[in-house]
Amino acid sequence: MEQSKIDKNWPNALRWFLIQNLHSFTPWHIFDSADEFDFAAKAFERDDTSKGNVFVFASRQDNDDFAGLEVINGKITDKVIYFHSVFATGESDRSWNIVNAVYDDVFDFMSKQVIPDMKDWALTDDASEL
Repeated sequence: MEQSKIDKNWPNALRWFLIQNLHSFTPWHIFDSADEFDFAAKAFERDDTSKGNVFVFASRQDNDDFAGLEVINGKITDKVIYFHSVFATGESDRSWNIVNAVYDDVFDFMSKQVIPDMKDWALTDDASEL
């Protein structure tokens, strides 16, 4: 990502990955532009039972899993919320929580969720065939 597109208000952990152009962690992808996953942030706001807000920065390519930084009072925090949206249309009587896990920061999310997911994929896919 171009340095000029990286907001200094984003947590340093996220900026660390972006400034180094680290985006692909198959099956996960970190955004190429700040608004790439706006649709998922809107779905989270609509679907989350706590009616929270997130700034979504990552998606898993094989399902509707996303990761976003929690937004509190308009400020993006370090806390990563890993969720699976239902992409409901309109109001829903759904009562289950779409949040799969919460991590302290982007590094915690990468080490505990993304790297194990990468390892699972690597055990089934030969890298020379990618």
